[in-house]
Amino acid sequence: MINLLKIGTTVSEIGRAREIIGIIVKYGFNDWVSKNGLGKYLVTKKRMIRISRYSTWERVRMALEELGPTFIKFGQILADRPDIIPEPLRMELSRLQDEAVPMPDEVAVKAIEQELKESLTAVFSEFDIRHLASASLAQTYRARLFDHNEVCVKIQRPEIEHKIELDLHLMEYFAGRMQKNNPEMEAIDVLGLVREFGKTIRKEMDFRHEAANMIRFRHNFEEDPTIYVPRVYREYTTERLIVEEFVSGIKINDTEALIQAGNDPVLLARNAVRTVFDMIFTHGFFHADPHPGNLFVLDNNVLTFVDYGMMGSLREEHLFFLGKYALGYIRRDAHTMTEALLLVSGKRHFNQRRELEFQIGEMMAHYQYLSIEEMDFGKVLQESIDIIVKFGLKIPPNIYLLVKCLATVERVAVTLYPGIDFVQEMEPYALELFTRQFDPKTIAREVFDSLKEYYRLIMELPSELSEIIYKIKEGRFKTQIDIKGFEPLVEEIEQTSNRISIAIVLAALIIGGSIISQWEEVRWIGTTIFVLAGVFGFLLLFKLLRRGKY
Repeated sequence: MINLLKIGTTVSEIGRAREIIGIIVKYGFNDWVSKNGLGKYLVTKKRMIRISRYSTWERVRMALEELGPTFIKFGQILADRPDIIPEPLRMELSRLQDEAVPMPDEVAVKAIEQELKESLTAVFSEFDIRHLASASLAQTYRARLFDHNEVCVKIQRPEIEHKIELDLHLMEYFAGRMQKNNPEMEAIDVLGLVREFGKTIRKEMDFRHEAANMIRFRHNFEEDPTIYVPRVYREYTTERLIVEEFVSGIKINDTEALIQAGNDPVLLARNAVRTVFDMIFTHGFFHADPHPGNLFVLDNNVLTFVDYGMMGSLREEHLFFLGKYALGYIRRDAHTMTEALLLVSGKRHFNQRRELEFQIGEMMAHYQYLSIEEMDFGKVLQESIDIIVKFGLKIPPNIYLLVKCLATVERVAVTLYPGIDFVQEMEPYALELFTRQFDPKTIAREVFDSLKEYYRLIMELPSELSEIIYKIKEGRFKTQIDIKGFEPLVEEIEQTSNRISIAIVLAALIIGGSIISQWEEVRWIGTTIFVLAGVFGFLLLFKLLRRGKY
């Protein structure tokens, strides 16, 4: 039976692939299209003149914007990966805006009712059908529940999941072609990066994850009066719909409006920095994108975050890295900073350690005439990571989110209060974490964990050895050795063996034919065999002499 759904998907893929290639060509990347075997296209001279005023990286960003939400999100993630893309492209991709043409309000309302399985009037006492904001994945509305609480209703665009899955499938195909036709890109693992991105965006499309993030974040800061986390209404939240408390505040970078509302910019700057340090050092769970569009100020200098879709989690070793690096930074100690960087990259023994430490020291020397207060911690941390990436060391993805978070909040704080000492605010957290690392309880726990591993090894070793000995006795112990690089030699040996076999057979035929030809009754058979074997023998000899392989 013909699968009509599969046919429809194939047609959609072909149509979308043509659209993607068309946009790539539109922005002057037709050479890339031809090189990767996707067809040969030409860009007209008029179009080339029109796009030549933009740099290559600007055209990459413009192409991603036109390709739609999947590619925009991919570009935004790449903007946080200096280990993969050059800095000029990274800066250009950081300008990508997650905006889209609003979908009709009646379409959004219908989608909301489908998710609620009820009419709007059954759930909300008021509902403003004019959208508040529109992004590539979702659209938001303002409403009021029957308990008089104002809420923000975010609904996913209908059919967006199918479009994103289609784009992800095509992105994997294009990434595979790129890796195949561009061997120099093998180290980047473009295909692996696309697959990892697929997991990230699929998670972001499930609003239940965002709801869980909000609940966890609210729990972490429920005792802190300087930060307010909106409530999420889980009873109305689904995979494609999230209903959360509506908060009305002032953007944190609108200094004039903050002062007019009676807020203190200096206090706000310190609170913003302290809150981020609490997220990172105390809870190990942080808002990964605290830019001014996601950070607002309520009455009495209270901060509130919105959009909990992108969050970061840190393991204990990540926290130890940050604490140790911060202390090295405060003391301008390149050795301690290098140790911290090697710790987070998982390289305890690195044969280029001295050269790496020298490069970190050279970087810090550029700041020797600046005080710690005048230095930019986020910038120095980013430069340090750029250095270790050049040495071929890898950093966990969450560390890039951490760097982005710290750099962003530092810029926000400096905007509010240029005299803020970012590192001084961080120092107590770093010292506490560093002290905790060498706390007797922590050391005892690590020793106990190591002893448990050794105990398990000792307990399991006899049974493992017993099984190996038993298999040897039974003759069932097998080993397999794979030797790489000897394929040409093996092939040559096989060819030589074949030639020897043929030669032996021909010699036997010649001898046998000569013997048979002596018998009167079957002389003609012997003569025929002798002649044919002789001809084949001479041909083989001629071939060997001609190749010079004798």
